[in-house]
Amino acid sequence: MEKLIILIVDDDKTTTSILNHMLYGYTDNILTASNGLEGLELYQEHRPDIILSDINMPHMNGLEMVEQIRKKDEHVKIAIFTDFEERDILLRAIELGVNQFLSKPFASKSFSKTIQSLYDDVIEKRYSNREIQRQQNILHAINEMSHNFLQQSDWMQALKQEMQNLKEASDMSSIFIYQNDQDENNLSAHKLLYINDNPEAKSKKRIHYRKHYVMRWKNQLEKNLPINGSREDYDNSKKKLLDLFKINSLLILPIFVQDKWWGFLGIGDEHKQTLESTNVEMLSTAASIIGAAINNRNNLRSLEMSSAVYEHTMDGVLITDSHNRILHVNDAFIDITGYSLENVVGKDPKILKSGKHDKHFYQKIWNQLSVNGYWQGEITNRKKNGEIYIEWLSINTIKNAQGKIENFIGIFSDVTHQRKDAHDHAYLATHDPLTGLSNRLLFNDRLEHAINHADRFNKCISLIFCDLDNFKPINDTFGHTIGDEILKRVGSSLQGILRKEDTVCRFGGDEFVILLEELHSFEYLNDILHRINALTQTPYVIEGNTISIGMSIGASIYPDDGVTPEALIKSADAAMYKAKNNGKNRIEYSQIDPDHYCLKKYKEIGETDVHYST
Repeated sequence: MEKLIILIVDDDKTTTSILNHMLYGYTDNILTASNGLEGLELYQEHRPDIILSDINMPHMNGLEMVEQIRKKDEHVKIAIFTDFEERDILLRAIELGVNQFLSKPFASKSFSKTIQSLYDDVIEKRYSNREIQRQQNILHAINEMSHNFLQQSDWMQALKQEMQNLKEASDMSSIFIYQNDQDENNLSAHKLLYINDNPEAKSKKRIHYRKHYVMRWKNQLEKNLPINGSREDYDNSKKKLLDLFKINSLLILPIFVQDKWWGFLGIGDEHKQTLESTNVEMLSTAASIIGAAINNRNNLRSLEMSSAVYEHTMDGVLITDSHNRILHVNDAFIDITGYSLENVVGKDPKILKSGKHDKHFYQKIWNQLSVNGYWQGEITNRKKNGEIYIEWLSINTIKNAQGKIENFIGIFSDVTHQRKDAHDHAYLATHDPLTGLSNRLLFNDRLEHAINHADRFNKCISLIFCDLDNFKPINDTFGHTIGDEILKRVGSSLQGILRKEDTVCRFGGDEFVILLEELHSFEYLNDILHRINALTQTPYVIEGNTISIGMSIGASIYPDDGVTPEALIKSADAAMYKAKNNGKNRIEYSQIDPDHYCLKKYKEIGETDVHYST
């Protein structure tokens, strides 16, 4: 289990002692502070992974500390101790981005569940960041390798340093290259290069495929297939090699020269981490680069070599002359873009432009190519059929002995699906998974923006709090599946009533909150409120059951009932409870005063026919 740094902020030493005991097994690195100021100082010094904090403390309370921390770090996991009775505190904590809530005294089972959830989130984020960084490092190392091999008169002069760079980029402990001996059946291979971080590691000067019981590996490599696994995947004879090399996981990639199996590139690690398929594909490109460099050591400047470098990669490749006219593209380029070789030869790569970038974007690329000789980044292009796609592009310059640019080589991969996955994750982070409505995080952001806009342009907005009446008995009688279906239908109905610029949020449980922006008249607000209330007049028929629901509705108006998000929510919530106390299934305003700003404003512009009936 990976260890974390956990910060406990509480002025009660008994609580701190109990938490230290309950956190045993998750970490042995626990920091403690007795107030928010001390907690803030420890956070800045140690950057903990998880913060557990009380609220009421001297000098600086827990929420004030959280507010300061969130200004610097949006990702650290924070849990606060609360009795769940103070609604304002809960709303403020949610607004500040608190991840979890714990109640005192701490129940062992629920505490462990909460901490495990926070732990899993931290570890998943760590792993994801490590993998993203590893992939970026590998790609950079491969680009540098191809660039340096092209610049060297003899690729062997750059080999050791490039392999050291590749080993470090892939975060592995060992890398080696074996070349097949010149015999008819390729039954043995001799060591060409070997690097290992472990000083106790040894290697074999020569590997005999049959003698060392690795004929199955040989057969696989001859078919241009990689070998990738950890100790558990291999038999005893292969484990002996792993023991000799002091590694517990191993990736072997075939190296081909002129379509003939030349030898292999091996990458191993002392840990049992098996490289993911994405990393294997990128490292396979490195093996292809080595094969191409061997094949073309006497003709490094030829464009045929530049093309052969990426012959076995899934990445698209295009080669241009010094005037940026396309000379050659590989098969992957054709597959990704839909353009044939005949379509693009002699043309400028701008035929792929999507129109999503301005001239300054492209100027930055050319400036960096001029200064550094390479550029890499994300770019949006267009296929021949008009389809927009996102690619990760690397461009390298090829210079002659006099330092003049002769060619540009662009290497790219289609990352559209990965970006879509990232967009989907962002959607899930800001929307309720059951109804698809905005969640509190997104709603709070929109409410704050709406208030700022209303303040700047002298506008009014309204907040509507809706709570289903007697919803718990429906769940108890018909089950949660039907209860969930009612929530989804109510959410959909609310969306159907409103304008596109208005926001519906599932605030929690059976509560919905609506933000009406650009409130032009009270008549419009009254109409919306009564249309919402009318939703309860038609029973829902679900799985043969006819179910009637009621809805208590409260409304507040900015700036009459509050000028902050907290004040508007509190006012609308109070009006909703007033509706419940006055008989339920009805509408209540937070307050109605003819002298209030919005009412006077609308009278001045002719909105005199205002109704407040509930």
